[in-house]
Amino acid sequence: MRVDLPTALPLICPACRRHSDRGLDLSSLELLPGGYLSGDEALEGTLRCLGCGRLYPIIDGVPVLLRDLAQIEAFGLVSLEPEALALFAGAGPDGSMLAHGAEQLSTYLDSSWGDLADPKLPCGFAALAARLAAPERAATALELGCGVGRGLLSLRADLVVGVDQSLAALRVARRILRGEPVRYARRGSGRKYSGAIITAPAAPHVQLICADALNPPFAPATFERVAAMNLLDNVRSPRALLHHLHQLAAPDGELLLATPYAWRDGIVEEGERLDGPDALRAELAQLGWTELAEEQRVPWTLRRDGRSSTGYDVHFVRARRGPGGTHSQP
Repeated sequence: MRVDLPTALPLICPACRRHSDRGLDLSSLELLPGGYLSGDEALEGTLRCLGCGRLYPIIDGVPVLLRDLAQIEAFGLVSLEPEALALFAGAGPDGSMLAHGAEQLSTYLDSSWGDLADPKLPCGFAALAARLAAPERAATALELGCGVGRGLLSLRADLVVGVDQSLAALRVARRILRGEPVRYARRGSGRKYSGAIITAPAAPHVQLICADALNPPFAPATFERVAAMNLLDNVRSPRALLHHLHQLAAPDGELLLATPYAWRDGIVEEGERLDGPDALRAELAQLGWTELAEEQRVPWTLRRDGRSSTGYDVHFVRARRGPGGTHSQP
C-alpha cells in the first residue's frame, strides 16, 4: 500500500536522487504490506523506493532513511531499562558499545531535558530553546540534527520534523515528545549511573526521521522554517549543510542557526571550517539570506557526568531570504 508517510509530506529516497536532463529526479517511498500499524502510523515496517527499489526500515515509528544502513549506530538498536543499561555500561570497557552509548545518551538527555527531569538539573539547552520559539506559527518546520528533541518542542509549527542520524537519540525523543514519562540512566561518575525521569508536554505534531543531514530525504522548498542548532561543527562540510538548509526552505522561509564553532579533527574537513560569525554571515549573504536577529553569546552547557560539564558561548542567528535571495537546486 502507498504510504501517506508519517510526516504528511513526501519523503524522498536519499539513494537515487540525482540530476538528469529532465532536471532533478526525486523518487518517493511506499509502505510494504505487513509490519505493525497503530491507526495511521507505521510503528514497524519497511519502506520501498518507487524509483530504485531500495528498502528502508521503520523502527519504533522512526523511518530510517540512510543511504547506507551500515551508518546506523549499533547502540540505536538496543532497548534497555536504565537499571539494565547501567549494569552493562558498568561492566566496561569505556569504549564498548553500551558504555559509550550510555555516556552519550546521558550527556544529551541531561543537557537538553534536565530542567524537566527528576532529579532536576540546570538545562544547558534552555537558552537556545527560547530563541527557537518564533512569535508567529508556521505551517511546516524542520530541525536538522535534532538529537533528543528539545528544540522540536520549541519550534512553533503545525508540523515539525526532526532529523538526526542517531537512532538511539530519536527513539528516546519520540517517547518524550509523545508525553510519556521517560526513565533513563543518568551518569554520576566513571561508569556509575542512577535513574532519572523526564516528563515533558506532549507534541503530537512532531515527526522524527533518521537520516543524514547532508542528504535529507525531502524535496526542495518544503519547509517554512528550517533550523540547525549546534550542528555546523558536527558535519564534515558546514557549507554543504547551509546549502541544504537554504534549498529546503520555502522562498519566503526563515532560517535559525546556532554554533559554538567547536571544530574537531576527524569531523569537520579543514578547508570547510568557518572561522567565526563574520564567515557565517558572509556565507548566508551569498545564499541570499537577510539577518533578522543575532546574538554573539548564548550559553549552552553539556553535562558529561556528576562532576564535569563543558560550557559554550554559542553564536545564534535568525534570518530570512533577502530581496535578492534565490532558490537553488540541491
